[in-house]
Amino acid sequence: MNFKKIVVVIISNLQMIVAMFSFYIFNLLNYKNNIKSGWVIVGAETASCLKNISSALPDSVSVNFVPNKYYSFDYTFKIYSINIMNKFYNLFYAPILFGYLMSTHHKFMYLGSMGFLKYCDGRAGEFEFLKTKNKKLICYFLGSEVRSFELLNKFGNNNNLDVITTYQAISHVGINSTEREHKRKLLAEVSDKYADIIFNPSVDQMAYIKRKTYPFIYFIDPLLFEYSQSKFNNVDELVVLHCPTSPIIKGTPLVRAAIKKLQIEGYKFKYIELINQPNKKVLESLKIAHIVLNQFYAFSPGVFAIEALATSCALLTSADETIETSLEKGANEAWKVTPYWSVYDNLKYFLDNPDEIKKQALSGHSWAKEHCTYDSGAKKINEIVNA
Repeated sequence: MNFKKIVVVIISNLQMIVAMFSFYIFNLLNYKNNIKSGWVIVGAETASCLKNISSALPDSVSVNFVPNKYYSFDYTFKIYSINIMNKFYNLFYAPILFGYLMSTHHKFMYLGSMGFLKYCDGRAGEFEFLKTKNKKLICYFLGSEVRSFELLNKFGNNNNLDVITTYQAISHVGINSTEREHKRKLLAEVSDKYADIIFNPSVDQMAYIKRKTYPFIYFIDPLLFEYSQSKFNNVDELVVLHCPTSPIIKGTPLVRAAIKKLQIEGYKFKYIELINQPNKKVLESLKIAHIVLNQFYAFSPGVFAIEALATSCALLTSADETIETSLEKGANEAWKVTPYWSVYDNLKYFLDNPDEIKKQALSGHSWAKEHCTYDSGAKKINEIVNA
């Protein structure tokens, strides 16, 4: 065990002592007679999941560990380690808050890989403490924190496909290291052992999880669905939009190549590319866009893709229900399934057949309105977690 791991183990053990002390002290102060019915939702805000899930589960509290530059949501508790003083303070505040919440709540949901305590054991100590107190525990994974490079690359090689992990090590150096893969494997194994329920798309986020998992749930603002399709009336200039959060793994070089070739060939349209822009600006752009180019190595659509459907855009993405079978039925009719080698061809098809753009947009809008609204998502997650 190297020095860094020794330090983490020491800190983790000290934090566990603080958490246990906090839990028993708050129980003695009679908090145990005031157990709340809601959930404790824990994680780093990602694609508005923390905000939406904590809102969808009644009487829940949210604990956010990392501020997100794309959103300006409020949370019940914030544990932000943005400087050295914060980091030192949170070494004590986080386990104290953990003990307090354990004394007031019976149900905990962890989004992603973070927890209240420092760990190198896949959160085993933290989860074991929860289970010894008969707490309900759910793990809800969001992507690269659990996605196995080894397993997904093997899947890609066996099917002669480039996948997200094919290029991710270029944009995120070191993410494919043996040490990081071991951490993902340990995270999956610990969740398998302790969690009552696990959410994780089984192919798109291929992991070392052995048990049954539930699919990713979307919670799209109903106001987006009210946006009129009037942008398709008297179209003077088609607007094509691409908003990658990570250009290499989203396929941005392929998009730019397709755009350039079409422009050289004389096609007229406006191309908008937004990178590192706040969600508010992205949504404003979606309302004027006719065609949205999402990502082209993934098998599930991201939240941005569903926002595009909600705002009546014709969506091109590699998401495919024949591969990621956890997607709702009819998904492949909601967008133009576009693997990475078809970006140019499929975009050209819509430019050559402008009447098909609105048809595709309306089809996607209907599917998303049936399966991806906030009310639909809230109903799904409540049915699963309360079963």
